[in-house]
Amino acid sequence: MWKTLSAATAVLIATVQCVSASPVSQCETRTGRPAQTAKEQAAIQKLGSLAQCQTRIDDRTACNVFLGRALELLFGNTDFKTGNDSYMLANDIASGLENTAASMGWKKIGIATDQAALDQAQAQANAGKPVVAARLGRLDGEVRHAGHVVLIIPGTAQKYEFEDVVNNKTVKFQWSSLVAPNSASFFLDRPDKFFLGCPLSATWVKPDGVGLYYKP
Repeated sequence: MWKTLSAATAVLIATVQCVSASPVSQCETRTGRPAQTAKEQAAIQKLGSLAQCQTRIDDRTACNVFLGRALELLFGNTDFKTGNDSYMLANDIASGLENTAASMGWKKIGIATDQAALDQAQAQANAGKPVVAARLGRLDGEVRHAGHVVLIIPGTAQKYEFEDVVNNKTVKFQWSSLVAPNSASFFLDRPDKFFLGCPLSATWVKPDGVGLYYKP
């Protein structure tokens, strides 16, 4: 059974700035990337086995469960696992965390438009806690588009802006002055967008609607 836990104290972390014109697929080798911490290196090494999704573009199931597999691999956490090798959909995870986080044993840190929440998300990840960013998919009439969930990993937060092609249009990923925590992500049906160790701002064009959660 899950229980409600108290809030953790936010910790101020060191940050650096970077602006890039490179697509998200190149953010791992971007100019100005902070030196990896020992904890970040350890997490990326463990998550490296999940990079196989990049070469299995016809296997939607394998790539759609990145977050669930990552949590299980790093923390032995199976909160979002529903079967032998099946996991909750991103929208279900995002909705569950937003509406029933306490009963699930997770605690909401805040939203990604708040720098203090971003700082605490990185601090909790650096402290060895599972930390997740989630946003529901766009609602189109009565149809909910696929949402997205991202794992926050140890490392150094960073201000990061870049341009990339989304739906055949060049868009600028810009989070204003916000410094985003380090993260790992895989996009459904977009294996070229897989990354380990990029700022959360490499995931969404804007931080609006992105919730941040951790499990104490």
